[in-house]
Amino acid sequence: MSICIFCHKDASTSKSVEHIIPESLGNKHHLLPKGYVCDKCNNYFSVKIEKELLAQPYFVSMRFRNEILTKKDKLVKERIRFPEVCINTEATLQTSPKRMTISFDDDVLYKKIQDEKIKTIELPYIPEPTYPNRILSRFLAKCAYEFFLYNVGKDKYDLCVQELLGKENDILKNLREYARFGKGKYWSYSQRRIYSEGDVVYNQSKGLYLEKLYEMKFFTKEYNEMPNYKVEVEIYFVIAILGIEYAICISDPDISEYQKWLEEHKGISPLTNEGQEMHFNLSTVKPVLIKKDDDRIY
Repeated sequence: MSICIFCHKDASTSKSVEHIIPESLGNKHHLLPKGYVCDKCNNYFSVKIEKELLAQPYFVSMRFRNEILTKKDKLVKERIRFPEVCINTEATLQTSPKRMTISFDDDVLYKKIQDEKIKTIELPYIPEPTYPNRILSRFLAKCAYEFFLYNVGKDKYDLCVQELLGKENDILKNLREYARFGKGKYWSYSQRRIYSEGDVVYNQSKGLYLEKLYEMKFFTKEYNEMPNYKVEVEIYFVIAILGIEYAICISDPDISEYQKWLEEHKGISPLTNEGQEMHFNLSTVKPVLIKKDDDRIY
């Protein structure tokens, strides 16, 4: 019998594949197969955490201007303003190397543009999420908990669930219950921009130009060897989404030690992969074809 890693109830009839990062943020690859997160928990995260998060002004603005498609492969709508006539309307944005297209459904506005009564469009730009942000905090806890299992590899999922995430040995119980049920203290996290949305990554080992929607890893700050040969270690889940780095400790709501580590290491991100990748902005180079993580070509 399969047990849900969140509620510890039967998940053997689960029909849902669990996306660690939502599809609406471009994730097509980081998944947990059926049977590890039950349909009830999957639906809870979809409606109560991810939907609320993606409805926040920053995430709407960010997905709109970066043309990140919804789960149903549709462009995100954002309210834009026509200052000459003091009218707002919902629109979508599409860009190509030579054109930017703004689409909306309003015949009156379209006529005013044709008559040259409208010459200016104001597009919103919200640079970062509100901080601190409880929904974002629980979202990070959920991603960290699932990525912990994903990181051990498919062939070890069942063993990991039994040994580490089971009812009696639930070493990440506090993180799990905070993510799923909102229990316990507020889980602090670190948030900062480490590169701009327009940055492109050149992977030297693969010879590819990529614009990353997200990247994530576990980071071990340091460890202490105990007299009984056990090791005490702090592990952080670190993820960057369109250039903003978020970090959360998987065992403790306190993030101060991670922030101290950043100060000691001059702000370098644990996600940095020197020698393998090089970041640069498209405004500084000639246009090139960029393959995004959702398989679109720009």
